[in-house]
Amino acid sequence: GVLKKRTITGPDAKGKKTKYKLPEEPQRRAVLVVSPMRHIPDEDGHKMPLKEVTLSLIKELGLDPEQDYSRDIRAQQEYYTRARSLVNSMDLRSLDSFSRHRLEIKDFIRSRWIVHHLKLEEGHQLRCEWYKEHVRWNTHLDQMSFAYVMAKRELVRKIITRQELTPAIPKEELTLLQKIIQQVTDASEWHPIISAEGTTLPIHHSQIAPEAIPENLQDLPDHQISKVNPDAAFSDVRSTYYVRIMSDARMLESRKRWMKARSNHRKFVKQMRREADQNREDETANQ
Repeated sequence: GVLKKRTITGPDAKGKKTKYKLPEEPQRRAVLVVSPMRHIPDEDGHKMPLKEVTLSLIKELGLDPEQDYSRDIRAQQEYYTRARSLVNSMDLRSLDSFSRHRLEIKDFIRSRWIVHHLKLEEGHQLRCEWYKEHVRWNTHLDQMSFAYVMAKRELVRKIITRQELTPAIPKEELTLLQKIIQQVTDASEWHPIISAEGTTLPIHHSQIAPEAIPENLQDLPDHQISKVNPDAAFSDVRSTYYVRIMSDARMLESRKRWMKARSNHRKFVKQMRREADQNREDETANQ
C-alpha cells in the first residue's frame, strides 16, 4: 500500500492552529532503524566540524578524548574532512547543475542498538558497505563510518534522480510549511535509499508539499477534507526503502503505543481464556 493522503494540524503564520493536507506518498520501509547522536553541532553537513564530532563520539563511548584520540581515528577523521573538501571544491565541481550537489556528512548515530531488516537486499547492501568502510580504518567509531557511507549514498541519490540544486536555507529561515513537516510529521527521520533499477523512487522529506486547507473547509471531518481536490501525485503502491534515524521523543511515543497494544492483547487473551474455562465448566455441569 501507500501512505494515504492525510490531514495534520499545525500553526499558521500567526500561530493559530490550522489544518494542512499532505499528499499521498509511497509506502516507506526501513532497512535500518537507529537513534541519532545526542549532541550534534548545529551545522549543515558540508560545514560539520568533524573533529568536534569525533571527540564527542569518543566521550559517548565512555573513553577519554585525550588518551583515546588515536592515530587511526585521527586519520579517519582527516580523510573524511579532505574528501568532503575535495568533492565540494567549486573549482572541481561539474558545470552540470544536477552534479553540483555537496557531500554532506551529517547523519551521526548511536550504534549501541540497531534494528536491521535481514530479508531486504537493500539492507544487505547497506550493511556490507558500512562494514567495509568501518574495518578499513581499524577504529571503534562505526558511527563515523556510517555517516560517511550515508553522505556518499545521498550524494549519488541526488545525482541519479537529477534533483534540483537548491540553496541551503538556514533553520531560522525555513518556510512555515517546512517547519510544519519537521514538527508535526516524522518525515525528516526517513533517509532515502536508492534500490534496484525499475523500483519506485523514495521521497525525501524536502519533496513533501503540505497544502493549507481553506478556512471554509477547516471544520469538515478529515475523511471529507481528503476528498477535496484529490492529488494524484505519488500514486505508485510499491514500497520505497529508507534508513530511519528515529528521535528519542518518537521512540518513547512508539514504545508507549507498543506497551498499550501489548497490554490490550494480554487483556484480550486473558478474557478469552476465562470465557473458555467458563464454557468448559458449563459443559461439565450440563453432563
